[in-house]
Amino acid sequence: MALLVDYSSSDSDAAISNAEPEAKKRKLQTSSPSTATTSTRNRNQRAVKDTALPAIPPPKGSSSSPSALPPLPSAFHDLYASTVRVSTRDDPALHQGRKRQNPHVVGHWPSHLYVEWHPATTLTTAAAVAGAISTTEYETLAGLLSKLSSAAATSTSVAPDFLKTFLTSDLGAPLPLHISLSRPLSLTTGNKDAFLDAVRAALAHGAGVPVFSLRPTGLEWHRTAESARSFLVLRVEPVAPDADAERSPGEKQEKNRELTQLLRRCNGVAQSFGQPALYAFASGRGDDNKKEGSERLGTDNSSGSKVTTMDVGDAFHISVAWSFEPLSPELIDVTRQVFEAGNEPYRDRVRDMRVRVDGIKAKIGNVVTHIALPEAGTKGLFGL
Repeated sequence: MALLVDYSSSDSDAAISNAEPEAKKRKLQTSSPSTATTSTRNRNQRAVKDTALPAIPPPKGSSSSPSALPPLPSAFHDLYASTVRVSTRDDPALHQGRKRQNPHVVGHWPSHLYVEWHPATTLTTAAAVAGAISTTEYETLAGLLSKLSSAAATSTSVAPDFLKTFLTSDLGAPLPLHISLSRPLSLTTGNKDAFLDAVRAALAHGAGVPVFSLRPTGLEWHRTAESARSFLVLRVEPVAPDADAERSPGEKQEKNRELTQLLRRCNGVAQSFGQPALYAFASGRGDDNKKEGSERLGTDNSSGSKVTTMDVGDAFHISVAWSFEPLSPELIDVTRQVFEAGNEPYRDRVRDMRVRVDGIKAKIGNVVTHIALPEAGTKGLFGL
């Protein structure tokens, strides 16, 4: 039985040559070495040309996008939501000078509940054809931050690189943004699984909240005493043109009703595990909810900055950048000018963006779990 032998290319050529008739071999020998080499090279070039794939042009209107490829599914991002840990202790030098609000403790798992948003890096076909939108959501936000950095460095005393973006990684890859539904939590190995089960149960069937959409409404600075940082944030509100349709006469409309309901569920679970709640609000309604239904944002006790009180519905936001610079009237003013000035202000382009909320992310350690909300029209908890 003949065996198959893997010959090298030179052995294969020699075997074929020996099998040819003597007359043909003499004819081949009359060709000069240079002619034979040229002929072989031409055949190889034709073969490569025939097998090469044609270049695929990028979609129209997306030449400046970070990538012309379709976006990755959200589940893929969940697998790579954390970077590799390069130190066994908290080291601000590895994180642009930032310090953990909850110091790392061996056996404890940093955790967070939030809504995730991926600003679009490509234009939709409809938008590209219509020509109404010429930049992607990602490009718009990146352009806004770039212009603000330049304007602030010119008009105020801040350094040109004072603004640190949340839009991109250290390697320049687009990153998702988020709306927090919990404070930074610290779970133990013994209760982290029970915590996730409790969150799933609390949000079962969306807790009466189906999939909904939000839109950014304004750009503001927010200073936190815990981190000693200033955050540049987008305030959000629900996209609901008929939000007042089901409201009874004289009944006050709850701001950001869907996010507030989800927050109540998340806070309830966090507190049952001895964790702090995000924002302060009461479970009651009406007058009993006035004081408890507010949260102090922008607090900086060390410098005696003015404290702003707002309703919980106004507190939800998307952080797009941060800085160690303390807030000043000049910085706040130049931020407003950059956001609102011009024939096509960033304000209008940002307000045209949409944030689809189809679920909640529970991040425990470096593991991210997606808890889906039901589609609109399906029954939620208690048949709501």
